Amino acid sequence: MEGACQARGIEFLVVDARSFDYATERKLRAGDLMYRPAVSQVAMRVEQFLWNRGVVTFHTRPDGIFFVPHTPPLRFECAGLPIPRTVYCATTNRKRIEQYVEQVGGFPLIVKMLGYANGIGVMRVDSLPALFSLLDYELNQGANPLLAQYIADATQWRLIVLGERVIASYRKSPIANDFRAQGVRGETHSEIPPSVAIQKVAVAATHVLGYEFAGVDILEQADGQIFLLEANFPCYYVHAQEFGGVDVAGMMVDYLA
Repeated sequence: MEGACQARGIEFLVVDARSFDYATERKLRAGDLMYRPAVSQVAMRVEQFLWNRGVVTFHTRPDGIFFVPHTPPLRFECAGLPIPRTVYCATTNRKRIEQYVEQVGGFPLIVKMLGYANGIGVMRVDSLPALFSLLDYELNQGANPLLAQYIADATQWRLIVLGERVIASYRKSPIANDFRAQGVRGETHSEIPPSVAIQKVAVAATHVLGYEFAGVDILEQADGQIFLLEANFPCYYVHAQEFGGVDVAGMMVDYLA
């Protein structure tokens, strides 16, 4: 990002959220560009403090930084996007949990702990005893796990959306003895472009959450059926630049400017 700004003669300023002084004179001015690469609550609060009317961001609403979507799967479902069958679990009631298992299609299923990245907190569960004990622990820790349909034999796509189109993409295959393909694990391919249907879902998911830029994760099965997992903002786009040869950072700066 810094290099992209320098190449365009745009001043680049890094703000360290944890040591930020919250001085009024630090607020941005109309016409300034702002992008928050960090995902912490601390960084979000600093971003919100810095914002002023006329500051340009990747939110579809001018004040969108104050409206962070907390339940994306429900938003996607309401928008008619193809997500795995999903239930938010907040109970240890055994009969209710058994009902949830049926709702998401039975075992195996996915238990996902929210707030993590690179596949951390995404677990495959194959039996009721394992699920009961896991949920007992997680709920005791104050977590709100998500139960989701397990999608077998699927390739994961990461698509970088900017505005109305996908500007870069790559796909990852799971490694041996693991069902996940997130992060730097798995074999990465970029020579085959995603289908038009996948690209349309990626763009729609980004806009549904109120963003103009996002890294969208989609599973594609061999028969072409697709399942939307996430639309991440901010997102790590370096792999898209490395494997796809696309100057994502430069395109981001041009879009905002």
